[in-house]
Amino acid sequence: MRRLVYALIPLSLPLMGCVQASPYEAEIAEVQAQENLGLTGLPVAEEIALGRQVASSQCADCHGIDKEDARRTDAPALRYILADYDGDALAEDFRDGLKVGHPEMPQFQFGPKSTDLLLSYLISIQEPDPSIHVTDEG
Repeated sequence: MRRLVYALIPLSLPLMGCVQASPYEAEIAEVQAQENLGLTGLPVAEEIALGRQVASSQCADCHGIDKEDARRTDAPALRYILADYDGDALAEDFRDGLKVGHPEMPQFQFGPKSTDLLLSYLISIQEPDPSIHVTDEG
């Protein structure tokens, strides 16, 4: 039994060093944070929160917010928007002044940053549209 204990001691010494914090921990955290940046250069979580504010003030009255259903029957819920629209094309429409859908749809013109914030939020809440049926014809 003693031989087994003596044999395991050299193996456990390197593992003990793993518990200590790396001297580069702050630099590693900074790099990881930079890798989590969104479309505007802000952290993704912050972009989503700011984009939600844009959606709440500009879109929610008709399209709902988060996982809500649309409040108008002729407006898609925000969580399904990207099932019907390409994200890049929708961003261009937002920048150019969106006028689609129904006659009561207000015309919106977002700047580049607001557009990217809104798009980050929309991407974060997307779900497959249950009204679109995909079949495997292969």
